[in-house]
Amino acid sequence: MSQQLTPVLLELADAAPRDHDNGGVLRRLTDHSRKLPGVEATAVLSVDERNKNTPTVAAASDHASDQLAHAQLELKEGPGLEALRTGRRLADLPLDGPTFRSRWPHFVPRSLSEGFTGITVIPLRHQHRTIAALQLHHQHCQHHALPGESVRAAQAMCDAAVIGVAHQRQQRYVDQLQSALTSRIAIEQAKGMLAERFEWTIDEAFELLRSYARSHNTRLNDLVRSILDGPATEGPFRRASPP
Repeated sequence: MSQQLTPVLLELADAAPRDHDNGGVLRRLTDHSRKLPGVEATAVLSVDERNKNTPTVAAASDHASDQLAHAQLELKEGPGLEALRTGRRLADLPLDGPTFRSRWPHFVPRSLSEGFTGITVIPLRHQHRTIAALQLHHQHCQHHALPGESVRAAQAMCDAAVIGVAHQRQQRYVDQLQSALTSRIAIEQAKGMLAERFEWTIDEAFELLRSYARSHNTRLNDLVRSILDGPATEGPFRRASPP
């Protein structure tokens, strides 16, 4: 399995150039982990940092796993939510036993009704925080349990996916800094242009730019770009025509 696993790990860890958000990495994580021996379906719960760190369903391999993932959010209970909260792995749990029936009294019957008697959940942790949890739906009985090699492979996939997510976050941060720098340079250029055109100070030019943008419900960057790209004889700050 190790030879087959290597390209999968590289793909998950190096996903940033192809994806615009974490969903691409996590969708591939569900796709690849679904192919592990003994695994019948997969899903990922993740933390939505843009919405007060609320849990959300990031990806699912099929309708049944998607329904079970959403059921946990609806019921506010289940192994995926527990792994998100505690950051601890839950391996090869027998859902048809009394322990887990009492632990998740509403989730377990739904899982059993979908035909899954066992579940394994692996948290994805980044910088000491749990950012997602991979759920592996499978069978658990006296003669059938999730192979240990599948759990180890799924853990390796999760570790690689964390690297991919971290790359994406870093790239977004770099892109934001670059955008802010580009915007600042353009604003400085526009301020200098207007200061020279109308014999204003730099501060006066910026205040008039900002006031115009606010009063006309226009983004400052759009206004600045129109000044830099447009002719000096047109626009809201056009040069006066010679008499």
